[in-house]
Amino acid sequence: MQIKTQKIKNMKNIVIILLILFNLQCKAQTIIPVEKVIDYMGSSISFPAGSYIKDVNHKLDVFTGTWKGVHGDKIYSFTISKFTDIRSNVKEDILIIRYLITNTNGYILEDTRSLPDLNPYLIQGYYLEQTTYALTYSGKNAKCGQTGTIFIDWLKGSNNTKMTLFLEPEQMIISSRECPNGRAEQIIPHEQIILSKE
Repeated sequence: MQIKTQKIKNMKNIVIILLILFNLQCKAQTIIPVEKVIDYMGSSISFPAGSYIKDVNHKLDVFTGTWKGVHGDKIYSFTISKFTDIRSNVKEDILIIRYLITNTNGYILEDTRSLPDLNPYLIQGYYLEQTTYALTYSGKNAKCGQTGTIFIDWLKGSNNTKMTLFLEPEQMIISSRECPNGRAEQIIPHEQIILSKE
């Protein structure tokens, strides 16, 4: 009877040790700096499960704030903030952009300022390559071509008070059934504009 009791105690101890080791293993996290994401793109290497793509060197912080600019008859205000997203078991620091677009008469053309962080109409971070940051964009008429990649970068010599922004529209086939008026007008400029930090 005493041998059986001792075996049960030993088994309990082994189970406790295994649980502690499993818990430590689960808490182990691979930290990948945001500027290293580009090294993984186009390769067969994927991020280890439980990775954290982290802004350890504060590369994204310099973009945060409110930026304003004018293009044609539109006035743009972009508010950029940092957000930690979790996708497919990978945690990632990204930038998200909310925006207000008005015409020169003050009429609001688009306003995403009050949308929650995970709303698909917000411009969401993708990757950083040197000083250029790429973000994905899907407007309210995405199925009709109002979608693409937005690039932001510092204007050289501006001491981080000015940056450039432009949209590279996604090349896609537009369905005449879903889009009877054809391709939607882009509200984000696809020519480079200069934004000033407020």
